[in-house]
Amino acid sequence: MTRINNVKPEERFTRTLFGITMIVCTFISWGKWVTFVLGVLFLISAWQGYCVTCELYKKHTRLKEKNNA
Repeated sequence: MTRINNVKPEERFTRTLFGITMIVCTFISWGKWVTFVLGVLFLISAWQGYCVTCELYKKHTRLKEKNNA
């Protein structure tokens, strides 16, 4: 658990989202294509050094904090 707590929240969100999506896709007939596309997008984002889901997470949490204030 210590290792998980050291990961930034946006990275934890991204890994969880991709993991759950890939697990759910194993139960769908066309899920292998979704997993393939997610894998390609992951490789492109790693190559570019830009994480789209991380940015979405940051934007979502900023909006949530703004609405709570």
